[in-house]
Amino acid sequence: MKRLKALSTVGTLGLLVAGSLVFGSAPAATAAVLDCGTRPSNSFPGTAVVATGFEKGGFCELTPQVSGTGTATMSSSRASTGTHSAKLHVTTDSGSLANLSSPAFASGTKTSYADGWFNITVAGVSGNDVPYFRFFSGSTRVADIYRYNSNGQLWLRVTSPSGAFVYTKLISSSITLSAWHHVSMRVTANGSSSTIQVWFDGVQKYSSTSVNMLGSSLSKVQLGAEHNRQKGDEYIDNVIIKRS
Repeated sequence: MKRLKALSTVGTLGLLVAGSLVFGSAPAATAAVLDCGTRPSNSFPGTAVVATGFEKGGFCELTPQVSGTGTATMSSSRASTGTHSAKLHVTTDSGSLANLSSPAFASGTKTSYADGWFNITVAGVSGNDVPYFRFFSGSTRVADIYRYNSNGQLWLRVTSPSGAFVYTKLISSSITLSAWHHVSMRVTANGSSSTIQVWFDGVQKYSSTSVNMLGSSLSKVQLGAEHNRQKGDEYIDNVIIKRS
């Protein structure tokens, strides 16, 4: 597996292609200056660590990570509101990866709310998924929601204290491709008494205060997959991530 390239304001490549700022694996260049513009807001509690509608053509607080044929793109072709969105593109090629991560949370953070709009235009390989939000405790992914490629259903996946995955189906019907969907998720890490809530298109699909989950604190939220070759194309807009 290729070593992942964490993009920062040093050694980051911004390529302007067909009106879009594209981040991909290539020789280092001067980073684009990022201006967040007007920030979206919501009523969830906590301190916002990410709030961006991508209207100024930058990722703002989100950090792209890419390798191989994976790209993280500023797009003007689709947006849930305004004129811009972010796009993650991953193929089945060896080493292909693209994701966006929030800044690291303060030590001891227990709760995070993640809120955003997603438009999956290309699904991946059957048996795999296209992620929405992924919550981490340290380097371990402890909870995430995704569209399952085989049937388009929405699933919640939780990492138990033993390290095994526990799956819960949240939507039985197929989530429409090439359409915008509003996705929100709350995670409070507290071992066997963890709390998870999920909303999809404004409707609560899951709520429990007794989730048996690995970890007692949260470290970050990620959009997109951390593995190579998890194929999919998705546009992302109006992302707000809070911690408390």
